[in-house]
Amino acid sequence: MVAVLVALMVLTTACGTDPAGDTATSTESTRPTPVAAAPELVPIGVNGGSMLIVEDDTVLERSMSAMNDLGVRSLRLDIAWPFVEPVEGVFNWAPVDRVVDAARAHGIEIVGVIDYTPRWQIGGSSQFTRRPASAAAFGRFAGDVAERYSGRVSTLEIWNEPNGGYFFRPGPDPVFYTSMLKAAYRQIKAADSRITVLGGSVATAVDTSTTMNGRTFVEKMYAAGAGRYMDALSVHPYSYPTSYSTDPLDPDGAMRMVAGMYSVMQAHGDGEKKIWATEVGFPTSGTPISDAATQAAIITESIREWSQLSFAGPILVQELRDRKDDSSDREDTFGIMRVDFSAKPLYTSLKSLIAGSLNDDVVYQRVLGASSRAQFPIGGPVTPWYRQASPRGTQQIRQEFTGGAVTCWMDRCFASPTAVVAAMDRAGSTPTGPMVDGRQPVDDLVPTEYFWSPRTGAHPLSGEMLDAWRPQFGLPMTDEFRDGDTTVVRCQFATLRRPGRGSVTVDPV
Repeated sequence: MVAVLVALMVLTTACGTDPAGDTATSTESTRPTPVAAAPELVPIGVNGGSMLIVEDDTVLERSMSAMNDLGVRSLRLDIAWPFVEPVEGVFNWAPVDRVVDAARAHGIEIVGVIDYTPRWQIGGSSQFTRRPASAAAFGRFAGDVAERYSGRVSTLEIWNEPNGGYFFRPGPDPVFYTSMLKAAYRQIKAADSRITVLGGSVATAVDTSTTMNGRTFVEKMYAAGAGRYMDALSVHPYSYPTSYSTDPLDPDGAMRMVAGMYSVMQAHGDGEKKIWATEVGFPTSGTPISDAATQAAIITESIREWSQLSFAGPILVQELRDRKDDSSDREDTFGIMRVDFSAKPLYTSLKSLIAGSLNDDVVYQRVLGASSRAQFPIGGPVTPWYRQASPRGTQQIRQEFTGGAVTCWMDRCFASPTAVVAAMDRAGSTPTGPMVDGRQPVDDLVPTEYFWSPRTGAHPLSGEMLDAWRPQFGLPMTDEFRDGDTTVVRCQFATLRRPGRGSVTVDPV
């Protein structure tokens, strides 16, 4: 009777191939993974527009010419409410007009930041970084900006780092910030529906007495209804003195925090929206000690890493020129150029990177090659590739995707679904071949494969259990477990049992 049932299952439920005959898998396991074509880098811009408002015409023109020489596409410019409307109803647009018009003449897009608060909105206080008393009043000013620069400014960002106490006094308040965002969005779109509205401008800060964790802030923004009132999220993923992916497992590191922000967006149905990095930079003075050569290496690496993310929007480097010569204050020395317009090494590196336009990182291209052949919906990358050691000490490279990850060792890369990645990490395993027909081999002391489907989850078989398994049994639905002295695995259409050290028996379900 057992033989008849097994024969029927062979005819009606067989899937995949006999383990011993899977030559395609073993061949792919030993060959280097082919590299994919190099994709484009994200658009690159710079900060520094606010300093140009107070500079003379010569400095303004030299700055615009330098941006053209670099090849950057955009300039971030504060359109500060207390500067433009110092007295209620009295506007001074001319200084901002001057920079906007100069940028347009040089083919440079403006990313305008609507921020800060005039005295008349905060009871005469001189603390212009205080939040406004009225979200509606802020929204009206945002509408004035959109009307003034309709057709001249394509992107408006709402505030600057509202999760930091310094820029949103008296302290972070995601609910009130969201009310400002809603008011601004409505007024901007009423004036010019073509303008891209960036919400957030969130710093990758951690929880302190004056700052709120960036992911937490975004979660609370969405809980307050922010999703409908922004076209993209903007973040400031500073990571100095290291690059974006240096601490890949640190939940407070820039890479992991931004990935967390994106997971919040996905959970609220905003997975198609982009995240703009509107500030990323590296100072050449201050503490920790840094230098111009390291600045060049870190920033170009971070741009390449940011460009690997499926949700990545433009990235804007902080900033075009140093603010002061020979300053020990790191805030003064983020410049790509010094005050006298002499180039730091980053200038040359950035110019070369932009001219090449491609993210020709061979490791990333190999990861993309593996992901393109995945036999499951792996989705898009949510981290750049990074190095890590498995619990067994195996050095490997990993890149995480919305539906899984690609793991590489030496020059071979293999895609795995999220559940298999988690199971391998718990076991300290590394894939040694691709997932084919729901099966993926891993390194272990005995032959081991992970079996997976969305319905059954991820479960390993090894040794005699793996040898005994056949496709007609269906995929395992449990890990191996003990029933008395018998090791048991339940599959979709059969149960495998191995009493003690005896042979494996098969019971059809």
